[in-house]
Amino acid sequence: MMFVCALGAEGALRIASLHPLLSDMARQVGGTEVEVVDLFPENGELHAFEPTAAHVSAAAGAQLVLACGKGVEPYLNDLRDSLPAGTKIIELGGAVPTVYLPGTRIADPHWWNTPSAMKRASRTLRTALAEAAPEHKESFASGQKRYAAQMDELAREARLAFSGIPQEKRVLICSHAAMNHFCKEFGFTAIAIHGIAHESEGDTASLAHILSELRQQKASCLFYGVNESPKVLQTIATQVGAETRPLALDGIYPAAPTYADIFRFNVKNIAEGLSR
Repeated sequence: MMFVCALGAEGALRIASLHPLLSDMARQVGGTEVEVVDLFPENGELHAFEPTAAHVSAAAGAQLVLACGKGVEPYLNDLRDSLPAGTKIIELGGAVPTVYLPGTRIADPHWWNTPSAMKRASRTLRTALAEAAPEHKESFASGQKRYAAQMDELAREARLAFSGIPQEKRVLICSHAAMNHFCKEFGFTAIAIHGIAHESEGDTASLAHILSELRQQKASCLFYGVNESPKVLQTIATQVGAETRPLALDGIYPAAPTYADIFRFNVKNIAEGLSR
């Protein structure tokens, strides 16, 4: 009976997802063999979201629940206890090497900001799908191969877009610490105004230190999360003579529904913001 409940329309494998980019990946890798239920609200905040009873109910019919992992969802143990026995939570970020904030042992959990990390995660997803529905193993392998090729192409596009930015200008200054994976992959230095979550606030002494560092870096552009208020960063930018541009730091931007859309949006704003 549990197996029947785990199947969606016309026998498709039913999957619940805790992040829009994981939903996009599942639809691309799984194709018509999967039905994906989005648990994350359209305008939700990544570091503030916690599943409600309604979310648990929606996930209860799924055989797989996709999570980012790496501490993004601190509620996972409680969610696991609330789901029917046999429901598997797959932490796709587990396959991605950890990247730390500069000068710390604090891990940046925003692994999806690089195509190579998404490619690694897609291999984990392919394995999980094949185990759940082995009769569609070849279809999942083909879907993952196409997805991996798309990630490789996005990485090539980014390197081309950044090729004209000299190394001394490759300093990515963001409202919160979300782009360390990206910076490591594409040769940027990461500076964050606040901590891991954009709700975090720095004290006055920290802000003074940041202003001093931004002036030393001769910052030309500061980047804020597209779902955040830009006011704080605009105030700082005014003091150092920089402009501001948005980035989808948390991978959540309803106007750009796929990973390719979001990544290209970020690359465009970074390339334009640091090229002046």
